[in-house]
Amino acid sequence: MDRFTPPTKHRKTIMDMIHSLRTYLEDNKSEMFDLLEQIVNINSYSANKEGVDKVVDVLEATFRDMGFTIRRQPRDVTGDNLVAESPARASGGGLLMIGHMDTVFPPEMGFDTYKNVGNTIFGPGVYDMKGGLVVGIFAAKALQAAGLMETIPVGFVYNSDEEIGSPHSRDIIVEEAKKSDFCFVMEGSGPDGGEIVTGRKGRIVFDLEVTGKAGHAGNAAFPKASAIVEIAHIITALEALNDPEAGTSLNTGLIEGGVGPNTVAAKATARVETRFTTMEGRNKVWSAINKIVASPKVPGTSAAIEIQIERPPMVPNEANLGLFSSVEQAAKELGLSVTSSFRGGGSDANVVSEAGVPVLDGLGSSGEKLHTPDESMKADSMVRQALLTALSAVRAYEKYA
Repeated sequence: MDRFTPPTKHRKTIMDMIHSLRTYLEDNKSEMFDLLEQIVNINSYSANKEGVDKVVDVLEATFRDMGFTIRRQPRDVTGDNLVAESPARASGGGLLMIGHMDTVFPPEMGFDTYKNVGNTIFGPGVYDMKGGLVVGIFAAKALQAAGLMETIPVGFVYNSDEEIGSPHSRDIIVEEAKKSDFCFVMEGSGPDGGEIVTGRKGRIVFDLEVTGKAGHAGNAAFPKASAIVEIAHIITALEALNDPEAGTSLNTGLIEGGVGPNTVAAKATARVETRFTTMEGRNKVWSAINKIVASPKVPGTSAAIEIQIERPPMVPNEANLGLFSSVEQAAKELGLSVTSSFRGGGSDANVVSEAGVPVLDGLGSSGEKLHTPDESMKADSMVRQALLTALSAVRAYEKYA
């Protein structure tokens, strides 16, 4: 690697290394797409444990063929989690790549086929984020072929429940991240590629339950102790907490309540989310939410909230931006352009950042329309992103090891 190379040979060594990485990826492009097609054609909806486990089977076999040590973490409700480590990672350190095997598409939806149309590949999870899983694997394969992984420790955590907030994998992600010098999360790199994520919003998803008193609509005393009327007051107040300038958002996405038009509703529920850019923002909005819920407007009603999912914000910090500089250096050496990006959605990078480990997201394939039946990925981004990931690993290891 360049850090061990005399300055007079520096440029030649860089070009030789890039040539070796690029040649491997170009020569094995068909194998890359074969693996992608295989896992995209397996339905791995978060609640489909059998399907997710089939993806785990395929990737476990792939890592074993690479000579990696495998740990498969059995899960009862969701699919299993997979940890894979190169021989050089036996004592920790180096790079950890993180990705999720689950998707948002249930089997009954019928969106279940890999389809290649020119440079566009359609399929469930092809962009979010099975393309990124394959990019990570082939970045490691390229490092291995170039003899670089004998020095650079490389590990993977591929989890099964990111789309539902990673409740059954967060601990193992943080555990493996803390053993590492730096982490890459292999989510997509944007519609045109090159969007390296250095920050993300945090998120709380919570259930709101309002209790009133049932009664006949024609005979009820006024004001009625209607759970629906009270939840309407609460939702209106919650929506008023939206503050785009502060980076705080709040959305009521699901609401249920009542049994019929002639009955005063005794119960109403809603599922709500709030997003924020800092922990200060989180504490401020959460305090406001609790104050609203604790102050009913309709006599005879009460309300309670319960957090279902919480991710801390991934705040752009010195560690993440320092790691970005390594990726930026690698991109320049490859003739590519990358930008530092902040996204409103969360990922497993959020919890890695909270743990204090340098982390970047968005190293995966480029594409668009994730979470829709039109989800697609650009085929020509696969080799490009695998090459960028591999060279970035080298540059970052020079800095952090």
